[in-house]
Amino acid sequence: MKKNATFLLLSKGLLFSFIVLIIQSGQSFSKENDSTDSEPFFSITGSASLSADLYDFTSTPTGSQKGRRPPSLYRFLFSPTITIGSFISLPFNLMLTTPETNTITSSISTPSFSQYLQNPANAFGLLNFSPKIGWAQFSLGSHTPSFSKLTAGDQQLFGLGFDLNPGSFRIAASAGSSQRAIEPDYAKNIKGVYRRDMYMGRVSFGNPDATVIGLNMVYTKDDKSSIHNNILALNAAHPLQTDSSIIVPADTVRLRAEEGMVASADLNMKIGDGFIFNMEGAVSSFTRDLDSPINNIDGNPLSSIQTTRTSTRADFAGNADLAFQQTNWGIKLSGLYMGAGFVPVGYLFMQSDRLEFQIAPNLRLFDGAFSLNASLGQRVNNLSETKGEMTTQLIMSGNMNAEITKYLNISANYSNFGIRNNQAVDTLRVENVSQSFSFEPTLTIEQSSMINIIGAGISLDKFDDFNVISGLQSSNNTRTVFATYSNSFINIPLRFGIYGSYMENLLPLETIIIRTLSFNISYSFLKKTLAPALTISKSSNTLGSNPTDDQIFYKFAIRWQATKMITLNTSFGNNNYNYGNPISKGSSFKEYIFHFSISTRF
Repeated sequence: MKKNATFLLLSKGLLFSFIVLIIQSGQSFSKENDSTDSEPFFSITGSASLSADLYDFTSTPTGSQKGRRPPSLYRFLFSPTITIGSFISLPFNLMLTTPETNTITSSISTPSFSQYLQNPANAFGLLNFSPKIGWAQFSLGSHTPSFSKLTAGDQQLFGLGFDLNPGSFRIAASAGSSQRAIEPDYAKNIKGVYRRDMYMGRVSFGNPDATVIGLNMVYTKDDKSSIHNNILALNAAHPLQTDSSIIVPADTVRLRAEEGMVASADLNMKIGDGFIFNMEGAVSSFTRDLDSPINNIDGNPLSSIQTTRTSTRADFAGNADLAFQQTNWGIKLSGLYMGAGFVPVGYLFMQSDRLEFQIAPNLRLFDGAFSLNASLGQRVNNLSETKGEMTTQLIMSGNMNAEITKYLNISANYSNFGIRNNQAVDTLRVENVSQSFSFEPTLTIEQSSMINIIGAGISLDKFDDFNVISGLQSSNNTRTVFATYSNSFINIPLRFGIYGSYMENLLPLETIIIRTLSFNISYSFLKKTLAPALTISKSSNTLGSNPTDDQIFYKFAIRWQATKMITLNTSFGNNNYNYGNPISKGSSFKEYIFHFSISTRF
């Protein structure tokens, strides 16, 4: 494995060097063909980097804990943009990560080439290729179309797309896979997913500086043939919990294939000086099991396009914003409704079955030296009460920044998040309030030979749970104070800083105390092309009357600007953690982290 990793790293290094030579040749060509001071006819701009992270972990006793990172991780990024004249722009990304990594779905131990390319952590060749020719832009490979707030905005596709904007018209469409197929394996606790294909489009007309009207549609469907096994778990025969005399027969839990569609119309208007009005109405039809029987659903406006089944639900959603902004002040009113059956298939984590309103004023005075931003709103969840009791949430926040003098700056933040339902004294009562407040002054002292920056702050976070059962265990109160000092010399390239903090987390039964003190220093040599830096951090954690845990972390890093184009970074970190009260995790562990990267901007 080590030989393969070394070979892979060397191969990427050769590829990186080859790319740099191509870039230098392209830039030389552009200079040779540019006899004036105007923009060159042909140019290549962008960035490239190659990095390696190596990790080692030991624990005492041996094997009492596992490492928190993979032993090795290699990344290669290449993001150039080729410009030809003033009409053609060709940006694309090359992104490789090994070993296999993923955060949304399960990883695959031995992915095929196609699965490797469809992993959102990777892009290969021209797979994130978005050429722009005048008013036309095209996408090949991984791309994230953004149409509207209720249809598509954060769903990455692996496929093809175009965005045409001739004058007042915009026609955009994309098609591809939004999720790669993963075989379920209940023995390894891998849930598995079908490959999900997605198609979306937008047609709009208008001037963005005046009024724009648009129509949007997104369609998605799981491919049932993309995996060979859809069994998630095997349930053996077992007695019924409420009546042990009744035996529930053995059964299997299977993965369900889904299908969904969303259509919407939106309007964006600029009304007079400073007024902006936006609104959108949408309807969705979503089937949670493609193996359920076909069933005609009256009132579903999308039934003529999508086959409806017993597991199909259709619902509506809408939002509206009205904003008024002047030079020194402004206000924004917004509202959102999403029905219980509305599924925004173009957004991964948007929550349905809710209603919310919000007002957000802002204020700027003294040429921006004082600014204040605030928001106040209410959200109602579980409107249909099909997933539980309806709950209401109060959402309030505000932040202030004031430049008192040239040398003194003060910032403050406050937020309040509360939730409750209609139960008063029942054990199902849901009522809690989370509040957060912070206050941070910063003082800058300029001297003839150095600049000193002194900062301090206090942070208060309080969570109160009023449930008669869980409240005693859930409520907590956190108080934190910290102070910082940084110094940079004017005539010599020396910088250093100190940071200290003290935090108390008051739990119902115990109090957690965390103390941290860190120091960093850096210096630049050889006309600031070589910059070593050292960071030392020590912390301790105490839970109630238990013995204190101690941790010390060292990190040494060097940045070398080898040429105008090439920068090398390397660092080594060592983390030592000792438990005050040895438990099942052992008495201590050590981590060793090595990082190396070579990068260029051109």
